[in-house]
Amino acid sequence: MDEHKTQNFIPNSTQVPNVVLDLILPRIPEAESRCLLYICRRTFGFHREADRISFSQFINGIKTREGRILDHGAGLARASVAKGLKNLMNAGAIMVRGTAKGNYYQINLNMDVDKVVQLVNQFCSYTKSSSATRPLSVQLLNTQNKGKKEKSSIGHPVDNLGEMTRELARKMSMNNPSNYSRKWEKSP
Repeated sequence: MDEHKTQNFIPNSTQVPNVVLDLILPRIPEAESRCLLYICRRTFGFHREADRISFSQFINGIKTREGRILDHGAGLARASVAKGLKNLMNAGAIMVRGTAKGNYYQINLNMDVDKVVQLVNQFCSYTKSSSATRPLSVQLLNTQNKGKKEKSSIGHPVDNLGEMTRELARKMSMNNPSNYSRKWEKSP
């Protein structure tokens, strides 16, 4: 039976620690989860403890010089990557070592899982409800509306239908040739 398991094992795969899959990923937000999984892929997937990963790799992935796509990164926007990595680092889930050529990322396998989950969620709730991060409410200014003057034809087209037909009837009566003869007859 053990032979059956080893035959179905995929050699070109990434090992992810069970503690990450079972206890952390289901309990933290998506940005942090994706960043954590991408670090696992770049480190454990290549049998390394740490790896230098650039921000552009987290965002866009990696392409060869020929243009062949190796991976698509974490699939997040720049702000989400920055927030996710910062929260993971502050909670102690990952260790970051800065060098002149870039940051080396490593999963902290000795992390306190409950503390990490609590801190990551706490950091996220601060950023969601903070008044400093809320967008300012902006009232839109209508540059076409100058004061309370509105064109009657734009304001209420149904209400102006009667007024428009009366105006049209007046103009038609002025252009009617039978009206011209009456005007000339009365004017002597």
